[in-house]
Amino acid sequence: MRANFPLIEQAHRRLKDVVVENKDFEKLIRQYDRPVSLFYCDPPYHATEGYYQNIGEDGFTEKDHIRLRDALLSIEGKFLLSYNDDAFVRELYDAPGIQIEAVTRLNNIKQRYDPNCQFAEVFIANYDMTERQRAATQLNLFDFGQEI
Repeated sequence: MRANFPLIEQAHRRLKDVVVENKDFEKLIRQYDRPVSLFYCDPPYHATEGYYQNIGEDGFTEKDHIRLRDALLSIEGKFLLSYNDDAFVRELYDAPGIQIEAVTRLNNIKQRYDPNCQFAEVFIANYDMTERQRAATQLNLFDFGQEI
């Protein structure tokens, strides 16, 4: 346990000014949007909204997916969005300056029955997602905001 203290101290320093909010995404994005802002969004996946609980009176509807898209396409900062790989989502974000990258991850729910089962997702961003691949060093949480 004591061996983890330096890592915990690093995380403490890095996250000391982090604020966790619980409000409508549109209000939150409007409140914090600046040219230096980065929003990571992980909304309920399209056509699986019924799996989620406590996400509002009507749940997360297609209107909310569209509202999120409209909010993100009008920001000054950057956004990275993860979604299920779905035709509706791809069409929704088919816009100039938007990158969509297909990725897969382990499907944790099916691992018990089908080891190594993959789940198709997409990353959607309004910036060059390949920039990280061209970096000379791998960035991590503790390097953010520091000169490398």
